[in-house]
Amino acid sequence: MILQKYIFKDIVKVQFVCFFVLFAVFLCQTVIKLLSRAASGSIPVKVVSELVLYSMPNLAYILIPMTLYVGIIVSLSRMSSDSEMVVMKSVGLSGYSFMKICSGVALISSVLTAINSLYLLPHATYEQKVLSETSKSNPNYLPIESGKFSNFGDYTIYIQKVDSDSAQKNLDQVFVVKNIYSLNKGKTSEFICSNKGYLKTDNQKKQWLVLEKGFIYRNDYKTGSLEKSQFRLIEIPIPTEEKVEYDESNFKGTRTSDLIKSNNIKAKIELQWRIAPIFACFIFAFIAVPLSMINPRQGRFARLGPAILLFVCYYLALLSFRNLLNSGTIPLYPGMYLVPLLFIILVAIPLNLESPKIKFKKRKQLNKKESKGS
Repeated sequence: MILQKYIFKDIVKVQFVCFFVLFAVFLCQTVIKLLSRAASGSIPVKVVSELVLYSMPNLAYILIPMTLYVGIIVSLSRMSSDSEMVVMKSVGLSGYSFMKICSGVALISSVLTAINSLYLLPHATYEQKVLSETSKSNPNYLPIESGKFSNFGDYTIYIQKVDSDSAQKNLDQVFVVKNIYSLNKGKTSEFICSNKGYLKTDNQKKQWLVLEKGFIYRNDYKTGSLEKSQFRLIEIPIPTEEKVEYDESNFKGTRTSDLIKSNNIKAKIELQWRIAPIFACFIFAFIAVPLSMINPRQGRFARLGPAILLFVCYYLALLSFRNLLNSGTIPLYPGMYLVPLLFIILVAIPLNLESPKIKFKKRKQLNKKESKGS
């Protein structure tokens, strides 16, 4: 019982460390991508932290099964290379005992994976979609800052001061430049300056930049004339990106319970994709145990390379089957469930299968070599 607890804790510890190291690396990459988008003005700076939060379940989707797999291999390979495995087997621990311990860790990981892929991931995807849509129609999320130029289609806007605390987002010292191209008049430009302005959204959720009491300067490059006019109130439309249309084929943000009730083929494919990592936890636990049983002279990371290759092949096969299902090339059932079944038959069972005949032949060959040598 003490040895079983020791093995269990060591596997969980390695899995925990691997998960948080890889999670931090991939999360940093996500943060860098979002910051670059925020710097270019494609997304508001205020929503970056929320988008990072909603991207976490997507990272955990693949990292939980992978770190379980790596944790079992690294932990048991270390015990084999340090000759701890020999001592454990001499006191009665068999391959079945190691498999039972790893199955317990896989059960815990599969529960966490199920919570993540069946609930957290669709919820985060839905909230991310809602956030991206509301940020386009909310004036407080517009990429307008004090003392910086902002491009909105044909307009280039410079604002000296932005009062972000106000409900309408009041603006002071606003300068707007618009270039106009006409076949008859050629190139003309408008320069608008105003002391005060604010942002508003109409009933159709279209955004406007409203300026109060200012001047408009029109410059005709063809004739070289300059016109000046005064205005009391002017409204300038702020172009926004078109909303992404989510048709019936997109079920990434749909709740799992709705996918189960739905008769749509795309919904069933999405459901299979969410269930796939749950099976992966048990399959790779069964694969990891025989792969980790190495010779002490081989080193603790001897099997890690081929093991990672198997994991990559599993998820590439899932992606391939998902594309085939979406194109209608293969039937819905068994669908993606065929991938874990093939890995069990072709990889897990052969690795765990111990044939007495093969052992007997190997021993017989060794005895012949020893007799010849003597």
